[in-house]
Amino acid sequence: MKDHDINPKDTGEHNPYRALLFKLTKKNYKPPRQKTAVNCWRLAYRKEINAIANSTEHRTQDAASVRDRIARTEFNKLPQEERDEWTQYAKDSHIAALALYKQDINGPVSTLPEDRQQYVFF
Repeated sequence: MKDHDINPKDTGEHNPYRALLFKLTKKNYKPPRQKTAVNCWRLAYRKEINAIANSTEHRTQDAASVRDRIARTEFNKLPQEERDEWTQYAKDSHIAALALYKQDINGPVSTLPEDRQQYVFF
C-alpha cells in the first residue's frame, strides 16, 4: 500500500536512520555532490527567475528547461567577482555537507528525541 502523504525529507538524505542503515549494510549512502555556482545562485533568486519565465514569450515552452536557461543567462550577466563569490559559496557549502556526511558515517547515532520519532519507509 502506498502512502502519498510522505514528506520527502523523512525518507531522503536528511533521514537520521539512513546513516545507521549504511553502517549496518554499507550500501546506499553516497557522499553529497557539489552544486554548481549557478544552482546555488538560482536558489537565492528563484522569484526573479520565475517572474522572467512566466512572461508571455516563455509560456509555451517546457518550464524546467526555460528556468534553467534563464538562470544560466542571468548568472552569466553578473560581474566576474560576484560569480567567483557564488563559486566559493558552492565550495564552502560542499565542505560543510561533507563534514556532516562524515559525522553521520563515523559518529555515533543521534540520540535526539525528534530524530527517533520519524517513521522510516524502505
